[in-house]
Amino acid sequence: MNQLILVPIGGLANRFYAITSAIAFCKDYNVKLKIIWFKDKGMGANFHSLFELSEEVDKSMVEIIDAKWYHYIYDRPRKRNLWFSLGVQALCFTQRYYEKTVIKELNIGEMINCIRNNKSIYLVVYYNFYNVKRFDSLLLKKTINERVNQIVSSFPLKEIIGIHLRRTDNIYSIKNSPLSLFITRMDQELTRDPNLYFYVASDSLSDKLELKKRFGDRVIISLKEAQRENVNGIIDALVELYILSRCKKIYGSSHSSFSILAAELSGAELEILSLKK
Repeated sequence: MNQLILVPIGGLANRFYAITSAIAFCKDYNVKLKIIWFKDKGMGANFHSLFELSEEVDKSMVEIIDAKWYHYIYDRPRKRNLWFSLGVQALCFTQRYYEKTVIKELNIGEMINCIRNNKSIYLVVYYNFYNVKRFDSLLLKKTINERVNQIVSSFPLKEIIGIHLRRTDNIYSIKNSPLSLFITRMDQELTRDPNLYFYVASDSLSDKLELKKRFGDRVIISLKEAQRENVNGIIDALVELYILSRCKKIYGSSHSSFSILAAELSGAELEILSLKK
């Protein structure tokens, strides 16, 4: 049977989009899907410590593997692994799409033709490459979901506004979505409704503390440092993502899939604050 091997890369939102896209694509075209999840310095957690497949996903058709040392023949060829996997993958897969291939646009029509001709496909991707109508194929692990529910239930109001500040290595977000834009918009919101509260999600603790200092108890934050290299840090980020998705409206950062995914998970209104239109 034809098969798609997917290697999702990037951060939480990037991998979430890649996996849900692959599940939707393979369901539509009756293709077996094997997902190999590699940890790296930007993703310090295994898939199964974060998510589980929903009951709607056919487990006989979808397999997700947390990579062990012997799965590295599936790792994308690069300098750090001396391009070792390139030759193996050339023998095993009829069609291969590496990240440089899909930067511009992945050719879905070409993929469909490969499937119809019973060919195997290897795909490395970090974005939503196929239309996904619902993002419920992946569910949070029960303990993480309980943590999200517990925090949300402690909020002073049922409806609050979400703020997402993307920082650290994302130079586009730092440049195009400075803190001043969020402060201005938060001031405007409080002028309209002085009883508002804001939930601030960010990989920058200093920016969180700056907003907390300015707006006091109107701002709700987690004081944990962003640490993407270990499982606890990734879980903290995942909790922030899902809490953000519960907000009435989200003010997000430019060039951030995290902001977009938070809104798409729940259908919340999203406005990207950016110096560039």
